[in-house]
Amino acid sequence: EQEYHCSFSSPVLGAYYGREFARIDKTGRILPVPYDPEVPVYTAWDLGFSDDTVIWWYQVIRGEVHFIDYHAASGRDIDYYGELVTSKPYKYGAHYLPHDAKAKTLAAYGKSIQEQLAAHLGWGEIRIVPRLSVEDGIQAARKMLAVSYFDEGVDDGIEALRQYQREWDDSKKCFKDKPLHNWCSHPADGFRMAAVAWREESQASEPLPGPRDSYGLEDETENDWMTV
Repeated sequence: EQEYHCSFSSPVLGAYYGREFARIDKTGRILPVPYDPEVPVYTAWDLGFSDDTVIWWYQVIRGEVHFIDYHAASGRDIDYYGELVTSKPYKYGAHYLPHDAKAKTLAAYGKSIQEQLAAHLGWGEIRIVPRLSVEDGIQAARKMLAVSYFDEGVDDGIEALRQYQREWDDSKKCFKDKPLHNWCSHPADGFRMAAVAWREESQASEPLPGPRDSYGLEDETENDWMTV
């Protein structure tokens, strides 16, 4: 479709989530997604300084994962992100940070990012996501994408997920079993934090129902999945 029919919606070659976003597009799950003030909001992070720090905001409602907000910036200090999160009109449940948030640095006078953010967000709401392999996190993300809805305003994050792909091995003329490191890496890493946290929380609670027809969409069937 990319080469012969000029289809700009076809997955990027080697994309990790091409099949999932084809299904998301088919079922219309990128649309205005309202914030529900009765349901807690969670954040998932990927941390950087010279590179981007990324934050995803989402809610879990009746088995669906609603991504309602997104932010990426570089060269900012932790106070900037703490103030950004607290300035939002959301009622928070928890903030999910990667495992390296526990590392202490001399530049921060021996404080970790976890400790610095706790000054803004509170210790009780901060969680450290279990350290898993990238492959395991990608599998968790694929599972979560099956029940995910994205607000139209998080288009930069969506585009990064669409283009997140394997690294190409030019000598062997095939894709490697590791991600290409580019501008998509940090949004995708933050999304994996959300997916791992969602999976851990889901396993610790009662089984959740499947996605509901909340936006007037027909239920997905096994046959529908086979056609993607």
